[in-house]
Amino acid sequence: MAGVETSCSGEEALADQLRCARAQGGAYLLPPRLLVRLSGPDAFRYLNGQVTRDLLRLQEGHALPSCLLTAKGKLCATVLIRREGSELLLEADPSLKSALIERLERYIVADDVTVTLEPDRDTLHLFGSVAGSGHWSEMPASRVERLSVAGRDLEVSALGAAVLPPLLDPLVVEVLRIERGIPAWGNELRGEILPPEAGLDRSHIDYDRGCYPGQELISRLKSIGKVNRLLKVLKSPPGFPLARGMPLVDANGVEIGCLESTGKQYDSGSFVGLGYLPRVFSGEVFSLDPLTGAMTPLSIAADKGT
Repeated sequence: MAGVETSCSGEEALADQLRCARAQGGAYLLPPRLLVRLSGPDAFRYLNGQVTRDLLRLQEGHALPSCLLTAKGKLCATVLIRREGSELLLEADPSLKSALIERLERYIVADDVTVTLEPDRDTLHLFGSVAGSGHWSEMPASRVERLSVAGRDLEVSALGAAVLPPLLDPLVVEVLRIERGIPAWGNELRGEILPPEAGLDRSHIDYDRGCYPGQELISRLKSIGKVNRLLKVLKSPPGFPLARGMPLVDANGVEIGCLESTGKQYDSGSFVGLGYLPRVFSGEVFSLDPLTGAMTPLSIAADKGT
């Protein structure tokens, strides 16, 4: 890949990458994505009636995070939406290929809308102060927040001989995602999840917009109800590994959830994870080793509320 330098992945190097990425950002190659294009004279109006964000707020050159929901307010998909002229491009997890196409086509009745799959594009994401410095900051890019901080997507095919910063290892990117409490499809996000449970009400929903499937339930949760569980960031003491699927228990050993994602903080030796905890729970949380029954105390990261 021209102009793209990958970094070594020894643990010391990963620790350096992690510290640097927290402080000033970095660059990494996006994993495979599903790209779906909506075209036709009714594409904008149609999609605006299906998603949880108001597309009138979508600016050219920006990506807007949003959800598609069932009539009961549960997730069908999370998407990033871009406007390309009169057409709209949706980005989603590749595992959603059949489900997303079916969901989009289900509500097309008399609308003049065409839904087509697009080939994936090799794309770099730059975030933090790194994204706004250097010669690459002047290159055409799509503005998007992928790690809860301003960033830019650059297509590799447009880079030519441009030299970019060394790329972050995917393991480091995953740790950053978990530390920042960002849910991912197939891990924290799946069909039975309500968006507020995963914190998506802070980034993927406009509450002051018109009707869409599932809106009644979502509005009710905001005004008079609350979800029963919330996604939390949990951290183990140094030297105590965490694994996806590991049960989360209270001080009495009663299971209250499980770890949906985990990653190692290479600079501290601790592990971080994401898991759903009961909203009303306020006690100590422990990870439970299913083989030995050992309980390891976990700290809960403060909720940023952003």
